[in-house]
Amino acid sequence: MRKFLHINFVALLGLSVLAGCRRADEPMPPVQPEQITDGQVQVSLTLSLHGFGSDGVVTKGDYEDVETGLRYAYEKNVSDYGIFVFDATGAFMDDGSEKYIFDPTKAYRLSTAEEAIAHKEQLGVLSWRHELKLNTTYKSLAVLVLANLGVATYTDPSIPGQGSTLKAVADYFNNTPIAVSYETDQSKYLSGAIRIPMYGFQVFGSWEGLSTDPTAADQRNAVELKYYSGMATPLTVKGFRTKTELENYFASGAVRAADRLALRFAMARLHVRYEPGTGQPSATPASGVASVEITSVRLKNYDEYVRVLPPIFSGLTEVSPFTAVPTALSLNTTGTINFVHPSTTDVSWVAYVPEMKVTGATNDPKLIVDVTVTDKDGNKVYYTFDRDQITRKWKWKDASNVEHDETRVYKNTPWTEWLQMQTYYPNLLDTYPKKYPDGTKKDVPLLTYYNLVRNYSYEWVAYGVEGMNL
Repeated sequence: MRKFLHINFVALLGLSVLAGCRRADEPMPPVQPEQITDGQVQVSLTLSLHGFGSDGVVTKGDYEDVETGLRYAYEKNVSDYGIFVFDATGAFMDDGSEKYIFDPTKAYRLSTAEEAIAHKEQLGVLSWRHELKLNTTYKSLAVLVLANLGVATYTDPSIPGQGSTLKAVADYFNNTPIAVSYETDQSKYLSGAIRIPMYGFQVFGSWEGLSTDPTAADQRNAVELKYYSGMATPLTVKGFRTKTELENYFASGAVRAADRLALRFAMARLHVRYEPGTGQPSATPASGVASVEITSVRLKNYDEYVRVLPPIFSGLTEVSPFTAVPTALSLNTTGTINFVHPSTTDVSWVAYVPEMKVTGATNDPKLIVDVTVTDKDGNKVYYTFDRDQITRKWKWKDASNVEHDETRVYKNTPWTEWLQMQTYYPNLLDTYPKKYPDGTKKDVPLLTYYNLVRNYSYEWVAYGVEGMNL
């Protein structure tokens, strides 16, 4: 009897949030602190991350948050990072509709002394607070953070230095990907020997979205950064708008959620697992029990380099797996990436890979999955799901009780479309709506190829098997 493993695809988005607090050894500032209008000042910046599938879905259409159980502790490891700070005081331009937008060609890098961390402390498992000493009271600042790329990546003298534009620095990292070779051994990510690359960006004291009308000058002045004596003033996107907000910070040490700079992963997570539905074979092989076991998952064709930054200044406000990504820098078409179990108790399979474009070409990334299906009598059938075929192997006995090995290959089967990074579920009312992240929110046609996009988790879930002898 033919037995086919059903596999369903859902793509998930992970974003990050942050929290802030006042240093434990800082004196409590006065109720009405003195505002500093010039000269050297101290500011604080808090970094934090919640991992893949954290709060804040950018585009709902097709994606759901990953439940907490699918976030792994080793993903949260941060070993090193670099902070690049830019004077964005004059970096806001009219977008043509009498609204301000941020222009990265008008934000200029501060000195390395100002970017240097004067004090840092870990606030919790996922939060770090840093203090910087600035030469003057900049009205707006843009901050770029890179993490887990190695200290040499942030201190390389060829990085555009003081006075260079944010665009120039971003272009440098985008055009120098060889600085971050992709580590293919997935066990190193789990052990902490290699940390998952991350990045983050935020503008503080931002005029973005405000009116360019001269009568709105007071509104613009209100959101500019303000600095106070007796404290390392936290960087805020819109400044402390009221005395009450400032006093609330004194009391709790926490800035608004909108003021938190988010660290995101510079790679995609691929995750394959079997979750039996009601009446379906067990996920745990045992004597006398029907079971399904995924025994191996591999990714064929992959980029050998990780791009440090995405095109973050391209004007996109929403991204999804249908958003364009750059062509692979060095495509490896001979090796494979072997997935690993996230832990000794988690038998799903996971891998972290550079983001990659998918077009349907033969050298596109694809999955190869091995599955063993066992019925309650102990009879086993072995499947290998490949790009355009399923190989099925099993043993059987003839009338003389002689055992035979048999192999069959099923070509051009619709059960392999998911291995080729294609959507293969139609839009079933609103159950699986797949939308492009643009103004029209057009439906994505069936069998559309999707890209492997950074900071997304791609979830392939096997639910059950047809024709099982339970």
